[in-house]
Order: sequence, then C-alpha cells, then structure tokens
Amino acid sequence: MSGEFMVNDLKRRLVEIREKNFEEAATIIARLLRDEYKRLEEAMKKYRASYLRMNVDDPAQQNDVADLRLQAIEAYRPAYIIEDFLTDMGVDVIPLMPQYNGAFEASSYKNGEWLVSMVSLRENAMRTLGGHCNVIGDVVILERLLYDHAYLAAVMRQTDDYEPGKQTFVELDFYTVVFDEDIQAMVRLPLENK
Repeated sequence: MSGEFMVNDLKRRLVEIREKNFEEAATIIARLLRDEYKRLEEAMKKYRASYLRMNVDDPAQQNDVADLRLQAIEAYRPAYIIEDFLTDMGVDVIPLMPQYNGAFEASSYKNGEWLVSMVSLRENAMRTLGGHCNVIGDVVILERLLYDHAYLAAVMRQTDDYEPGKQTFVELDFYTVVFDEDIQAMVRLPLENK
C-alpha cells in the first residue's frame, strides 16, 4: 500500500511540475531522473553486493534471492515512472540513461532489427524469480542495464497457442532483476516493414 502511495505521489508531483513550469518542465524532470539514477546506482551496488554474498544454488537461500530481486525491481520503479512521464512529453530518455563502460549492453533496436540478449540462469535461481514463479523453460531477455552486471530483465513465456513444429510467439510474463548471470545468446530479430 505504501508503495502505491509513493507511485501516486510521484506522478502527482510530476504533473505539478509540468503545469507550473511548462517551458522548463522537461529540464526539471530530466534533472529529477538523473538524481533518481544516482540513487538507483547506490541501491543496485548494495543489492548486488548482497547477492554476491549469497549461494544462489543453496535451497535454503532461495527465498532470500527472490526477495532481493523483488527489492531491486521496487528500487527501479521511481526511475521507470519518471522515464515514462518524460517519454509521454516527447523527450528521448535514452541519452539520459547511465552507461557503464565495459559492461554488456542490454537489448537494443538498430538498423531495422532488434538485438535481443538472452540470459541463462541457474536452475535454482530460476525457481526463485518473483518469489513464486517457476520459469524454467521460459526466455529471460535483458532489457536494461541498471548498474554494472545488474539488469532489468523481462521473463517471457510462450503463448497458449504453441504447437511443436509451428512458429510460436512469446509474451511478457513478469519482470525481474538479474545479477552476474552468463549471457546465453545474442539473437538478431529483423523487423518487417508493413
């Protein structure tokens, strides 16, 4: 409940900034986003350090790993709200996002195709994603580099109309944060112009 209150309060604050400072609203909100990224980086450093101290293959720590992933998702939420608000105002937020040198970049769109990065998670770690979801066999796609080896990832599952041997589609099931997992594959997906 308090999380939802925080979300509504942040949205209300962004609307007030836009209404009271229409000419400078994008600049002011972009500054808020940069501040949020700094806070997020510190939070992700803490979460990643906690994760590295855990044994993710130890069944006794599965709930702790799941809780940590959920905390990381919640920590990212304010930045996502501000990004979404700026995008609705017509601002390109990609240049505002932090870049970490030497780290693997997440999925991106370039020259008419998506470069999709899929991550391979250890079986026990997969069982703990979301605290309740067994995502073994699903596709985990890196979407956003949040901080040095800490990624926002989309867990995709096959649609209900899947039949072996036929083309299949995937749909978003839920988001998670992954720390230090191995990159399994880079797949280029051409987009047809219609």
